Amino acid sequence: MAQTKTGWEARILAQLAQREVRVATVARVIQSYNRLAGKVGEYASHSREVEARSRELQGEHERMFENYQHGAGGGMGGAGMGLGMGMGGGGMQGTTLAQQRIADLEREVDGLKEERTLLYRTQGTNAQRLLDLSDKMRETDEQMRQQELEIDGSHEALRRANGKLADMQASLKEKDGTIQILQDEMSALQLEIVQIEERCGRLQGENDELVKRWLKKMNEEAQKVNDVTHELELIRRKSAALSPRMGTAVFEDDQFFGLSPMSARSGGSVAPRSAVGKIDARMEELHSIALSRNGELLAVGGHSTTVKVFDAATGDSVYSLTGCLKGVNHVEISADGSMLLAASSDNTARIWKLDTGRHWRSLTGHIGSVVTAKFSTDAARVFTYSQDRTVKVWDVQRGLCVKTLFTVSSCHDLDVLDSAGSRIVTAHMDNSIRVWDSATGKKLREAAIHKEQVMSVCANRSGTRILTNSCDGTLKFVDSATLDVLTVMSAAGYRPSRNWARASLSPDERFAMAGSIDGKLYVWDVNSGDLVRSLDVHKSPVCDALWDPTGTRVYSAEKSRYIMILQ
Repeated sequence: MAQTKTGWEARILAQLAQREVRVATVARVIQSYNRLAGKVGEYASHSREVEARSRELQGEHERMFENYQHGAGGGMGGAGMGLGMGMGGGGMQGTTLAQQRIADLEREVDGLKEERTLLYRTQGTNAQRLLDLSDKMRETDEQMRQQELEIDGSHEALRRANGKLADMQASLKEKDGTIQILQDEMSALQLEIVQIEERCGRLQGENDELVKRWLKKMNEEAQKVNDVTHELELIRRKSAALSPRMGTAVFEDDQFFGLSPMSARSGGSVAPRSAVGKIDARMEELHSIALSRNGELLAVGGHSTTVKVFDAATGDSVYSLTGCLKGVNHVEISADGSMLLAASSDNTARIWKLDTGRHWRSLTGHIGSVVTAKFSTDAARVFTYSQDRTVKVWDVQRGLCVKTLFTVSSCHDLDVLDSAGSRIVTAHMDNSIRVWDSATGKKLREAAIHKEQVMSVCANRSGTRILTNSCDGTLKFVDSATLDVLTVMSAAGYRPSRNWARASLSPDERFAMAGSIDGKLYVWDVNSGDLVRSLDVHKSPVCDALWDPTGTRVYSAEKSRYIMILQ
């Protein structure tokens, strides 16, 4: 099998082949030159012979002419008339022969002259060709000299290339040794990895067992808390039955919390125009607010471990609900106004009874911070999402997890699409929203409707429409059955403030509202997608905003402490 030539070797071989061709050409030129020189010599010798022959003929012609003259004179002077006549006849015959001979010689001389002329012309042509060949030979010699220099350079390059090749071969040999060492080390590491994987498998099994034991322990502790809460509730009821005065106080408490339905104003929702009040939450950082269905209680959660409840009309503090071990990410009030739900960074969701302000349930089972928590409309179920990428469905009365959904993609928010919570929608970091069957845990639909992560979802009361809020600076109104986008809302300067900054719908679904990182509150027309107005009412980023049940008043919370009331 022929060895494949490298590029520089092929170039050198090609140059050498060209040189051989040029050398052969020069050799042929030299041979031609020698042949021409020989012919020129022959022509020169022949020319000399012709010239000598011409001179001989010229001399013979002159001698014959002289003899002719001498013979004519002697014939006329040496005899008498008769003899003169006789000699004259013989002289005339000799003259005719001489003239004929002279004519032949002259023709021969003319032919030799023409031949000499032709030889001179041929000699001149050959001389010019010889000069041309000499010039061409000089050019060829110069080319050969240049090529010899190039060949010398190629030889030098070849020498350097051979040196580099030797160095590379030595380096390759050294690297082969290094590779062999690394392969031996890799084999040892693979063996060690196998051992580590076996250990990891054992540790994973032990960890799973520990997690199960931990979950069981947490559920037992939660059950203990629930039992204690239940006992306290029984004690409170017994005390109320024994003390008429306490019963009156409880009744007055119930009236204070406004359990009677609030009469809704007619005329539909109104886009707010200005701030009419401010509530100081007295927290270092706010995360979420929630309003009761009758519009009388406002719950606030934030960096503090305490959930605060205010009178929505006056801003007076009603409750400070304790129990969380870390900050609160989201708060929610049940539709009937009887319970408050909080999602905490301590991996737990907690429920308080709003008629007593006492802690009632601890929903434990997540192994990551609980980001959001929602009641079903009938308050029989609670849905929580955690940074462990699971949605858990809880039985409120028993305080037990009845279903776990693995969302795979990280989620920021969720909402329920029907009164029983059989369908829920989740907002994800992969720019998508997904609809789930909470009973089976199956994903029903999904759609990537935004260019960046989706931070919040808000369903209307019938569950037929979903309002989304995204980091790409847009809000979208979506059909929950098909996940088709119906309206897109955006505004110059609007940029959400945090990963779970929420947008909300007005009660009549006429307006959408969201707060921006620059402290402005933006209101859009849901049907047209047009910006209705922006209100510069906050001094720090807006984290949450919502309408009251009448649609005529708005509560918006900024990150630093304050909640603005707008009409």
